[in-house]
Amino acid sequence: MNDYAKTKAELVHEITELRKRFAALEKTATEYRTLETEIQDAREFAENIVETVREPLVVLTYDLKILTANLSFYDTFKVTPEQTIGQFIYDLGNRQWDIPKLRLLFEKILPHDTVLNGYEVEHDFLDIGRKVILLNARQIFREQIGSHIILLAMEDITERKAAEERIREIIGQQQAILDNIPSSAWLKDKRGRYIAVNEPFSQSFGLKPKDLVGKTEFDVFTKERALKYDRDFKEVMASGRRTYFEETVVDESGQVRHLETIRTPIFDDTGAVIGIIGIANDVTNRKEVEDSLRYDSTHDVMTGLYNRAFFDEELERLAEGGKFPVGIVMADINGLKAVNDTLGHEAGDSLIRLAARIIQAEFRAEDVVARIGGDEFAVLLPHAPPAIVKAAVKRILSCPEIADNQVSIAFGIACANNKTELSEALRLGDERMYRSKTAQKEE
Repeated sequence: MNDYAKTKAELVHEITELRKRFAALEKTATEYRTLETEIQDAREFAENIVETVREPLVVLTYDLKILTANLSFYDTFKVTPEQTIGQFIYDLGNRQWDIPKLRLLFEKILPHDTVLNGYEVEHDFLDIGRKVILLNARQIFREQIGSHIILLAMEDITERKAAEERIREIIGQQQAILDNIPSSAWLKDKRGRYIAVNEPFSQSFGLKPKDLVGKTEFDVFTKERALKYDRDFKEVMASGRRTYFEETVVDESGQVRHLETIRTPIFDDTGAVIGIIGIANDVTNRKEVEDSLRYDSTHDVMTGLYNRAFFDEELERLAEGGKFPVGIVMADINGLKAVNDTLGHEAGDSLIRLAARIIQAEFRAEDVVARIGGDEFAVLLPHAPPAIVKAAVKRILSCPEIADNQVSIAFGIACANNKTELSEALRLGDERMYRSKTAQKEE
């Protein structure tokens, strides 16, 4: 091969190599343009996502330069894109962002934890004042560009923290008020959870007041009582009115206690019911006194039977209540004056008590057995036809005390079928009783 032919072959080879290199460069350029397009698309996609986030959000390079930020970030922290993009996070706003806790996050925490949520930072910003910010940070590695980026989402919780602090202050004030109430007292939110309780209330469960915060009736009472209290609570919430409830409970020692509970709704500024305050008073002593006074006002002290006043009231109620036929029994002790005169009034009183026990024993629980005079008794029997009345008196007359002549009693019975017959039945019963008494004297 001559030199010309060799030179031509070398030239062809060089041209071929050049074409290969050009093709390779063209492929690389195409791949670069494709990659650049992908990066741009990814960036635009990311920026669109960033812009849709309601809370402030910034995207940082791994060396903490800001790639992008959303409108919420600019509005919240009063900065412009020109003052932000490409800046180190610490340099923003005349280095307002050079915050020790933020440096700790980026330099000490994130290198070891790629995701961090709920990181609280409190700082005085020159332009916007003191802020409490909750940070959520996430590291993302992008293989296409071989680098890290950091997403930093921010939530301004300044107002929420202030509200929480105010709530704590209010609860503290409420707790102080509750602690000065000697009765059991508590506060509940609209969901029925205890917000605050005082010592008398918590002690009934063997707990401290703080142990009951956040609990409901179903956490501390039996199911039956919890259901009742829940109904009472819902009634107050729905009506918006103060209500009074009375109940009788058995305490841990087995003692019967009477409680009076007052539940008062709590309203917000709009007039909506947001909870209740409850106060429970132990009125056992008062109830016992009331019961005692009520008993004394309706009963005969000597015999324990009803007295004349209660008998007259019951007579009126029966007249209006329609419990006819109503049986009437009138009774009188024979020879009481002679006992008093010969043996003394103490013996006479014993005779009265004996007669009372004998008479009461033979009548029903719903019958009204009363002592209406010194030695006189009267009985009202609702829904009692003559046969029932006669049977009761017959049982009394056959009792051992009368059979043994320990006591002698005269009886007169009658029956009223309606309201208009009551007065006549009383007169007739009394008349028959005196006839019986006279007949026994003559024997």
